[in-house]
Amino acid sequence: MSVKTEHLTYYQGTLAGRRALRRRRRRDMLTALLFLLPALAFLTAFVYVPSVMAFTLAFWHYHLLGVNTTWAGWSNFSDALQFNVFQQSLANTAFYAAMMVPGIVALSIAIALLINRVSRFYSFIRTLVLLPYATPAIGTAIGWLWIFDPTYGLANGLLHTLGLPASQWLQSPTMAMPAVAIYSLWHGVGFDVVIVMSALAGVPRGVLEAAAVDGAGAMRRFFRVTLPLISPTVFFIVVVTTIGALQSFAQVYALSGGTGGPEYATTTTLFLIYETAFVYNHYSYASAMAVILVLIILALTLFQRWMGKRMVFYQ
Repeated sequence: MSVKTEHLTYYQGTLAGRRALRRRRRRDMLTALLFLLPALAFLTAFVYVPSVMAFTLAFWHYHLLGVNTTWAGWSNFSDALQFNVFQQSLANTAFYAAMMVPGIVALSIAIALLINRVSRFYSFIRTLVLLPYATPAIGTAIGWLWIFDPTYGLANGLLHTLGLPASQWLQSPTMAMPAVAIYSLWHGVGFDVVIVMSALAGVPRGVLEAAAVDGAGAMRRFFRVTLPLISPTVFFIVVVTTIGALQSFAQVYALSGGTGGPEYATTTTLFLIYETAFVYNHYSYASAMAVILVLIILALTLFQRWMGKRMVFYQ
């Protein structure tokens, strides 16, 4: 066989291999799309299309029956920003997030560290911590309504045992939102504990042992070694908890009896959006509030990402 014939055979074999590779890639792509199609259809029907509709409605004076629907421009946004209840809902949401984010981070790290020290009942304690997160918020809130009862509740009984004055809790404008935050911490911390425990399992023991040999105490090892190594996980918890706190609804609805009271003290922004749309049927007004809330969440997430690049230690 001549050199020219060998080159031609090699070229044809390479060309056939490339064609086969392209066919295989197209087949894999079609298979992947086939498996993703149910999820894409669900997201399109229940996330993307409603989001586009809500954004569009924010610029119209929309009526449920389609009668006298007129262009509103930016008036829904300006009216929402000047609405005193909406302003209070933003303040309530910020107050709730300010309690939730540090509380979740501190509690999840502390509980995870304590569980890691217990080897005998490790699986049982981990399940016990995660159990509140697995229970429905509406169902567990019924029990917490009794706990926060100002007359017969367990919370005031504990305060009385400690020699502290009783509180009205959910019936007090000043204590209602902290009471909701206490319940939310109890209900949601288990998920974050499991995440932190997974991060702690990935910390090299050799690094901790080397720090101990160098004379570093427990607190110094935690702040100088453990915390920097799990900082990506902590950053993830901060971002997710912030987004969740700004979208709080179920716990507010359950603990306030669907009123957001007393005196709008527990009316978060998402609760007000729900009330405006589905109680008072002001869909355009509610859509404008929702767009404002989305922009606030997006801005905070971008700011946290900017901060994370400067504060988070990636191995």
